[in-house]
Amino acid sequence: MKLKPTIASYSGEITDKIEAYLNDRVLDIIAGVAVSPKNRETIPPDVLTELLAMHIFKEKGQLVMLDTTVFLEKDIKMILETVTPLAQELSCKILDCGGGLHQASPEITSFLGGVIGVGQGMGSVIAKENIGVDWKHYTGKYARSKTDFDEICPAYSSMSPDYLNKSVIQGERYTAVFIGPIGQAFKTFTFDMNSTDLSRRYREDLNKFLVDAYAKLITGEIQNQALLRSAQTANLYKHSRWRTVVITNDIFQKYENSVNLITEAVTAYYGEKMDDINKLLIATSGGRNGVPPANMILHFWRYIRRTTAAELYRNGFLIDTIPEEGTLTVFYENNVGPLRRLLI
Repeated sequence: MKLKPTIASYSGEITDKIEAYLNDRVLDIIAGVAVSPKNRETIPPDVLTELLAMHIFKEKGQLVMLDTTVFLEKDIKMILETVTPLAQELSCKILDCGGGLHQASPEITSFLGGVIGVGQGMGSVIAKENIGVDWKHYTGKYARSKTDFDEICPAYSSMSPDYLNKSVIQGERYTAVFIGPIGQAFKTFTFDMNSTDLSRRYREDLNKFLVDAYAKLITGEIQNQALLRSAQTANLYKHSRWRTVVITNDIFQKYENSVNLITEAVTAYYGEKMDDINKLLIATSGGRNGVPPANMILHFWRYIRRTTAAELYRNGFLIDTIPEEGTLTVFYENNVGPLRRLLI
């Protein structure tokens, strides 16, 4: 059994540490505990210490148990059988209530309708139902991070990529939002520098500067041919046109009603499904071994997000190039109050 980790973190440095630590040896240990709890004496002490700090394991007497999501192949199949028809139904509702975005650019629709409307709607369910572990306030070595896992298997591979996945970098005046599973973006071009503290600070400061510089270039506040050429490499500018947008207060206010309608539709739809979702999570391998639904709901939402996004591309609500190119970069002004919830 091979596992694939998915890390949510408010710190790129911590993400790097977790990724570096989760080598094949450690992943095999996690997979073993995912199948059934193990006596603590069977797990190397150094590994146990780290995985407890990451909130991946917990102890109950002499037993070591999961404290996070590990969806195995049979779990993934069961989840997909449930969430696929739900995503199909919800995507039709979004197409109807998001009509105000039909004339917007593909970038605006993907960001405001997809990342904000759909994403915040799901987040609102967690807040409204008071579910989900408070991982954003975890402290210690791996503070404000949560790591979940999937078994690499045909069922997992059959899922659409996570088209509405996002990461953000905040500059002084603007924030860049990188949407999609993977692809060319200026954030990734400085990511592979060596991991010394000095180079990490350089990388972070450089990217924050680029956020503001590219946004000013897009709005016409500055002119710079070298920066424009680099924007082409970063998939921001092609064929003499910008393939991105800067969301201002005026733009947001124009589409705010549609965003709210989508958010409300998603919140109401999944709010009604929570009892069934909890029963589903309890029936997973982790649930039967004592992992509470609250520890699995974040990762479960990723399945919902992936299947919903795939349906939104099928029904024509989303029409950007993320499925072909892997990423889309959008900027917004930091003074757009309702969007600040996205900030790291």
